[in-house]
Amino acid sequence: MTLKALRRTILAATVLGGMAAAALPQPLPPPPPLPGLDVRVTTGRPPALRHERRGPRPGRDYVWVSGFWHWGGGRWDWVGGRWDRPAAPDAYWITPRYVRSERGYIYEPGHWSTQTVIVGEDIRARREWRKHERQHERELERERDRDRYRDRYRDER
Repeated sequence: MTLKALRRTILAATVLGGMAAAALPQPLPPPPPLPGLDVRVTTGRPPALRHERRGPRPGRDYVWVSGFWHWGGGRWDWVGGRWDRPAAPDAYWITPRYVRSERGYIYEPGHWSTQTVIVGEDIRARREWRKHERQHERELERERDRDRYRDRYRDER
C-alpha cells in the first residue's frame, strides 16, 4: 500500500467514524440544579401553575418532576418540568409546598424524599408550620401503611 492510499484510507475512516458518532443519541443535558433546600417566608403567593407537555421518557429509571414556582429571593421564578433520575433507588419527588401564613407564604422547595429540608427556628415556631408538619406526618403515615399493606399482600400470594 502506498503512502497516498494509506492517507486516503485513514481520512475515509475518520470521516465515517465522525458521521457514525453524530448519528448516536446525544446524552441529555444535566437537569437544572436544585434550589437551596431551606424553607423561607415569601411576600406573596405563587402564580398559577403552568401547563406543560411531557416529552418522551429518556429511560425506564426516569420519573417526571412537574414544573413549579421557586421563590428566588424577591420574586417567583418558574422551574420547568423535566424527566429526572431519583437521587436514590427508593426516593420519590416531593413537590414544593406553599403554606399560607399571616405575613405571606411559607415556601418549602421541591426535593427528593432522601434529602433534608432546612427549617429555621423562626419558621418552626409558627402555628401554620406546625399544622403543616402534622399534615405531612399523616401523609407519611398513610404512605407507610400503604407500603405495609402492599408488602403483606405480596407475602400472601
